[in-house]
Amino acid sequence: MPEDRVATLLAAVADGLTATAEQIRGLTEDEIGEIECDQPAPLAPAYRRFLELVGGGAGHFLQGSDVFYPRVIGLGDAARELLEENAVAFTLTDSDRVILMHQGYQFDFLRGTADDPEVWSYGEGSVPSGVHLSYPRFTDWLAASVRQQTSAWARLLKAGSPPRTIDGPQAGDRLG
Repeated sequence: MPEDRVATLLAAVADGLTATAEQIRGLTEDEIGEIECDQPAPLAPAYRRFLELVGGGAGHFLQGSDVFYPRVIGLGDAARELLEENAVAFTLTDSDRVILMHQGYQFDFLRGTADDPEVWSYGEGSVPSGVHLSYPRFTDWLAASVRQQTSAWARLLKAGSPPRTIDGPQAGDRLG
């Protein structure tokens, strides 16, 4: 089942580097309901499981992207605005659910109503239309994200570089 694969994949995020167990926050049914009502597409079971397990955040995992609650609220509207601003001849349908936006120029969305739907992406200047199929299933997208993120954080932190946040230097950093 896709929901089981989601749980297995997300267990790898709590590696002590990408996230600690204390940093992983699943969502309540009320919070999930708020996300569900924000866009017309139904919540796919695989994506619902993601929200239940890490929808409130997971340490450094996917840090810098709007993918966690409450920042995931409004992504459908933001994606539509981005497509319009760039005069892209593509329209999100009522069965598309935007699940991630990165820095306001790229977003990923679930396409269709399958239990483990396709993930499509839009990025300014990526392919001629800007919209393309990225992964045949949400769990494939998640697996790639987990692999990339856990590997990157392991390399960064094991090399002795302190993690940076968008808030600026970390305590103990030398300035000037």
